[in-house]
Amino acid sequence: MSFSSFYAGLTGLKTYSSSLGVIGNNLANLNTIGYKSGRAQFAELVSQAFGTATNGAGNVLQAGLGVRLAGVQSQFSQGALQATGLVTDMAIQGNGFFVLRDANGARMYTRAGNFQFDKDGYLVNPAGHRVQAYTQRDALGRIQPSGDLGDVLIPLGLQSDPQATGVMRMLLNLDAEADLAAPPFATSMSIYDSLGAEHDLTMRFTPQDTNADGTIDQWLWEAVLPASELAGGGTGDTVVGSGTLQFDGTGQLVSPTTDQSISIPAWANGANAQTVTWQLFDPDSGDPVVTSYAKSSVLSDTFQDGFPPGELQGLSVDASGLITGTFSNGQTQELAQVAVANFNNPGGLLKAGDNEFVATVGSGAAVIGEAGLGGRGSIAAQALELSNVDITEQFTDLIIAERGYQSNSRVITTTDEVVQEALSIKR
Repeated sequence: MSFSSFYAGLTGLKTYSSSLGVIGNNLANLNTIGYKSGRAQFAELVSQAFGTATNGAGNVLQAGLGVRLAGVQSQFSQGALQATGLVTDMAIQGNGFFVLRDANGARMYTRAGNFQFDKDGYLVNPAGHRVQAYTQRDALGRIQPSGDLGDVLIPLGLQSDPQATGVMRMLLNLDAEADLAAPPFATSMSIYDSLGAEHDLTMRFTPQDTNADGTIDQWLWEAVLPASELAGGGTGDTVVGSGTLQFDGTGQLVSPTTDQSISIPAWANGANAQTVTWQLFDPDSGDPVVTSYAKSSVLSDTFQDGFPPGELQGLSVDASGLITGTFSNGQTQELAQVAVANFNNPGGLLKAGDNEFVATVGSGAAVIGEAGLGGRGSIAAQALELSNVDITEQFTDLIIAERGYQSNSRVITTTDEVVQEALSIKR
């Protein structure tokens, strides 16, 4: 008699035991961030053919030799997203993986976005592997999502550079009915030097001429700074810019027709010399922002583009993975853009532990780019992707695997009984 049923039952026990292991691993990772469930796949063993014999229909006579585990397929379906409120937590909505780098420079890939900053300011996962991102900027300081990837490094106390004032604007009215003999109208505004130090620039306006009706139509303007704040020092004030403003009978500025320049020499604190453009016209509408109506001289509003240095106060991440810093001086700065990798065959990735995968020949090379483009998913900020394990499905599979194991056990015990019965014939 043939003992093939013994071996078929044995292969069934081994295979269903492996299936139970896969299910158990899924259930064990029910609450693992970014975990992707596995599914055991079975395949029959090569059948045993009885020579070249066929039945009446010409079909080959053959019998199966059992089953084997063909593989464990990772299920990359989307897991539910859970808001966390932590700025370093990220999740991918759609296809793709975060890119990581270990201490040896090897790349890994993960769906688990529970990141944090280490003691050196690098954005890392719980295993200490560094998140990879685009870090190159253009001339305007904008991150360019192309080229080589780099580590996300945002050290504690990161500062934004100061910017010297290059443009200023004043929404100003000069009283057309002012007395020619009255003291000049003076007002001041803050400007910044190249070191980020703040200075008070005084703008002084003196009436010069009148129309036939006695209203002022011409004013002398002077930009004044304390001499003690400029290189070389001294006492009193230093005029760093001057000119004449001409108005028509309706109080509109008619001359000059272009913006004016204020030239500041080097500062006493070592800051560089600078030229400030005084904008007399709105850059959007082109209308004059300095008027001369018959009402009190008044400065209504000011604008200047300088600012002091600032310390990092907060971070934000948008759907493209762009990390932006907000600083104490009110400025924002693009710091990095988290890269996302996609694969032609994600099922070919090799699990490496710590919720990480490595690329293989079967997965194909990683196609890395900006989130939300090229079939890559978008980034959900302050959220994590939960495990995609369906507990109901797993318990159903568990029952099926258990019954399969029991059935194959029964095949072995039944075959043993048949063998015992055959042996008893001799007795």
